[in-house]
Amino acid sequence: MTFKAINAKAKAILSTFNDFLLPIKVEEIAKMRGLKVLPYPLENEVSGILVIEGQLGTIGYNQHESRVRRRFTIAHELGHFELHRDQSQLFVDKTFKVMFRSTAPSIESSNLRLEREANAFAASLLMPDDLVNAEIENMEFDLGSEESIKELAKRFDVSTTAMYYRMTNLGKL
Repeated sequence: MTFKAINAKAKAILSTFNDFLLPIKVEEIAKMRGLKVLPYPLENEVSGILVIEGQLGTIGYNQHESRVRRRFTIAHELGHFELHRDQSQLFVDKTFKVMFRSTAPSIESSNLRLEREANAFAASLLMPDDLVNAEIENMEFDLGSEESIKELAKRFDVSTTAMYYRMTNLGKL
């Protein structure tokens, strides 16, 4: 799936719920899409899980991670539900560091593609391009300033790293 199509899917979901206020209420959106969202005592290297049962499912997120990380995990698992539910009924998402320690070809091919797509969906859902552009216009945004990225991240309730990647992917940095 192209990143343009993924972005359009996230926008369509946001439009359905008229949810263009910051920060995006990702947990409410997931629940409205037929998912239960539960904290779960997952191992440190696991960020979240998604179990799909027909048209419904359950997201379990690592209760020990920061709020912004949990929000991204919920959006990521929602991405798997929306984009990949016909490919698997179970998704176990490990942290970034653990995922890239393995060099197994199977991880590098199809699984890595699914993870990238779910990440792109999460970024588009939590940081919609229209809202990012509007926030940049409303603030004195300095492209070279780490403080500007931090301020945007705070407004969207995402990590500074997630906002940096989103800004880069939108061609703003």
